[in-house]
Amino acid sequence: MKEELLSVMREFYHDGIPEGVVPRDVEYVEKLRASTVVKGMRRTGKTFVTYERMKRLVADGIPLKRIVHINFEDERLSKLTVDDLHLIGEVHAELCPEFADGKVWYFLDELQCVDGWESYARRLVDSPNVQLCLTGSSSKLLSEEIATQMRGRSLPIEVFPLSFPEYLRFNGILSDVPKAGFTAREKGVLRKAMSDYAERGGFPDVQDVSSGMRAAMLQEYVDAVLYRDIIERHKVASVQALKYTLEYLFHNYARKTSTRSISGVLKNLSVPANRESVADYLDWFKDAYLVYPVSVLSDSLAVKRVNPDKYYLIDSGLIRAMCVKNDAERGWMLENIVYMALRRGGGKISYIANADGTEVDFHVRDRSTHGERLVQVSYAMSDAATFNRETNAIKFARQKKGIHDCTIVTWDDEGEIDGIRIMPVWKWLLA
Repeated sequence: MKEELLSVMREFYHDGIPEGVVPRDVEYVEKLRASTVVKGMRRTGKTFVTYERMKRLVADGIPLKRIVHINFEDERLSKLTVDDLHLIGEVHAELCPEFADGKVWYFLDELQCVDGWESYARRLVDSPNVQLCLTGSSSKLLSEEIATQMRGRSLPIEVFPLSFPEYLRFNGILSDVPKAGFTAREKGVLRKAMSDYAERGGFPDVQDVSSGMRAAMLQEYVDAVLYRDIIERHKVASVQALKYTLEYLFHNYARKTSTRSISGVLKNLSVPANRESVADYLDWFKDAYLVYPVSVLSDSLAVKRVNPDKYYLIDSGLIRAMCVKNDAERGWMLENIVYMALRRGGGKISYIANADGTEVDFHVRDRSTHGERLVQVSYAMSDAATFNRETNAIKFARQKKGIHDCTIVTWDDEGEIDGIRIMPVWKWLLA
């Protein structure tokens, strides 16, 4: 196995850090005797976040040969075991003897592919001469597990598909993205870009391919998550039930979803799955970063019982790839885009079920300041009935909760009513 490691590591030092790395809006955190953990769904660009960090290190005068970068999904390392991991240090010393002593930065992609990896990672973290970064898409790198394995010495970073500002830079649409004071030309460019962003989504590798190729690639991403991160790991008994559950979520995202409703649908399809199995499927999808549940804002079990979670999908491009386009769903698509933007912000997100039967899509509490805001989503506000429904719902919640920061996000409508901002999504995403 030493020869395989030599091949992989020699290749990195020969090729160097890839060029053309587009900076992401991700704060990379590094601390002595702690591991940085870059996590997220497959193909979101986690490795390129680490490449960006490597580039900064080299720019700051750190020699490339003080950096170790290994992807454990490389087929050459498929037979590597935990007993072989100590060879990494030996190979580095052999390839770079002048840097065998002193600090070394380890960037290890998908280390969790190696059974028993935890003890090796702990040893690296305990070493004063190693700065460790792990990246992974598996639920084995969930923050709770990492915190346990690393004795609390982990710094998690979650990487998502491109945000709208990142999308603009990545595709060269606007290199300097404004936040306000838009010219007429910029407004036109941004409206068009917003339509394309909703269609393409934010996975980096699908940005410059045809629509047919994009759909095929995104479908492969979903298959990779299903088979490599869920079916293989959890030894799923009914793959058909698992797939139908995911299909149900793709067609019913941004709406209340219960294990009872899904198991009922599966039963009607002659694919039996009890509620406990469905609950497992939902947890596994969440652990693989495919879906995100949002619960009702309430401490009452009775309220939660009649208001099940809503599920949002990680990317609008995935939705387009997995479902036939339907104009009737454009409001839910917009709501999904808004949710993912809020999710990137790191706040605690819930929805509100008002006592009058109306709902507010998102209640967001800042985890640091504990400040609260309300965000309602409505594709268009031109219809009087829609206008009244959406504004009345957010007014009701504002009064009951005493929250003054209130916004209604639309596709293109703009204005203000009674202190409630009405903003088009492209402008809101840049604010």
